[in-house]
Amino acid sequence: MIRLFDRYADGASELLEVIGVISAGVTYDKWEPLLPLGVRDVEAIIGPEPVRTLADFYESDECCCGTEEMQEALLRLRQAVAYFTWLKIIPTLDAQHDENGRSRRLGENEKGLTALQEFKDEENIRRLAYEAVDALIAIMEDAGFDFWLTSRCCRRRQSLIIRSKEEFDEYYHIGSHRLFVTLLPIISEVQTAELLPVTGPAVLQQLLSRRPTATTAMIGEAAARAVVLLTMKKAVERLPVEVIPEGVVQIQQSQPVNSRLKAEQAARGAVAASLGNDARRLLDLIEATLQSLDDDDAAATDDIVLSPIAHSKGLTF
Repeated sequence: MIRLFDRYADGASELLEVIGVISAGVTYDKWEPLLPLGVRDVEAIIGPEPVRTLADFYESDECCCGTEEMQEALLRLRQAVAYFTWLKIIPTLDAQHDENGRSRRLGENEKGLTALQEFKDEENIRRLAYEAVDALIAIMEDAGFDFWLTSRCCRRRQSLIIRSKEEFDEYYHIGSHRLFVTLLPIISEVQTAELLPVTGPAVLQQLLSRRPTATTAMIGEAAARAVVLLTMKKAVERLPVEVIPEGVVQIQQSQPVNSRLKAEQAARGAVAASLGNDARRLLDLIEATLQSLDDDDAAATDDIVLSPIAHSKGLTF
């Protein structure tokens, strides 16, 4: 089992150290059974290899004297796991469960949070969990840790036309390493289902090889931008709201709360349609450009075959 807390039998203090905003009276026994589920949440985003390597580092004698980058990566991993675990604990912390069912008891002068306040609190905890994962990936990228670069998550990028958050940001700013990793399967799908039928295997292979040719110089920018826009289109349609950081896709809500889901669905549809239209224009441009190149090659071939060739002893056709 992966262990990231309670190495010195003081798990409560370690939780308080990485989270900070929880009560100093937290008891570790309530967290311990659920921490493996928080680990699973992080592994679902970045894969198991980095998590296991950092967990081994936590258990090792080098934990206190390792490199600054490794210690920082371990801190962000522990933060992410703690926040994801907190999301599983906090909804039932103020409830009491017994043989008669579930109840909530407040002291004489105590007031519970409203449903809206509880929702905002849990959304903020979830946002902090995602930000911790984002910071973890950024550290591993900047440090170039081998356990990250050789992980399945990173190796998957090598077959894609867009291979880093920075490249993605050139065409649509997301500013999130965590979101980019989440988008990798969608990028792969778009590249295969949308771009490949337009470019054909040979041209797509030229684009992926990163070796400039006349063709890639003409369509490379449009191809990358089309993939990014179609990826965001599918992300808006498929991914939960909380997975996409605020400001990446701006959706204004003016309807009352009871109409929120319907309004959000309509707003997402409008955003997705706009992204799809822009991407389709780029794909049409790529198709027209490739067709023009094919026509030019055919015309050049016709000229070579049909035009007279001058020789010293006359003309031949």
